[in-house]
Amino acid sequence: MLAPYISYCPENTTRLAWQNFPTLHILNNPNINRLAPNETEQDGSEVVGDRIADPSISNITDPESCISAEGMGKSCSAAIATNRTSPLSYSGKRVYFQWDAPGQAVGPNNSYITATTAGQPKFVGWSSQLNFTYSLLTTTGQNQGYTEQPEGFVFGDDGIINGTIAVMLTDLDLFVTPFNTTMVNPHIVALGLYQAG
Repeated sequence: MLAPYISYCPENTTRLAWQNFPTLHILNNPNINRLAPNETEQDGSEVVGDRIADPSISNITDPESCISAEGMGKSCSAAIATNRTSPLSYSGKRVYFQWDAPGQAVGPNNSYITATTAGQPKFVGWSSQLNFTYSLLTTTGQNQGYTEQPEGFVFGDDGIINGTIAVMLTDLDLFVTPFNTTMVNPHIVALGLYQAG
């Protein structure tokens, strides 16, 4: 996930070998600049760039923007601490994806090429610090599809999808934990980041 953000390496730097997966674009990743982040457009138009974790647009009209909103839990303007009472996402939310084909040049000096050994995507893997779970992928077109954000809890009322979470399309729902997630690497079609809370 880091390779698209590294644009240059000094000469005589040892080349590091790592796998670069095709990028998974989450088209309706919650826009943190909206008063209601779950009302983000579903076509990917609310992101400023084409990389995995580029920020959301901030030029939203006043009634929908949280930047000028007033009231506890509504404003998202700059502050030492901000407590937004509305979650960015929720269980059951339909999450829309578009993914790149392998063979894209990425990383320092575009010297790495994205690749995958996986078959056709069938599942969406959601990986966090304490949990790894799957949901079914519904394919709607060439390199496009959606899933429902999984429901469940890790401890008490702490949802399994919370915070920034790694999301991947896979061809198999292999049982893994956060401690052996590399076992799923041969089955990853595309990789991205989802902002759930």
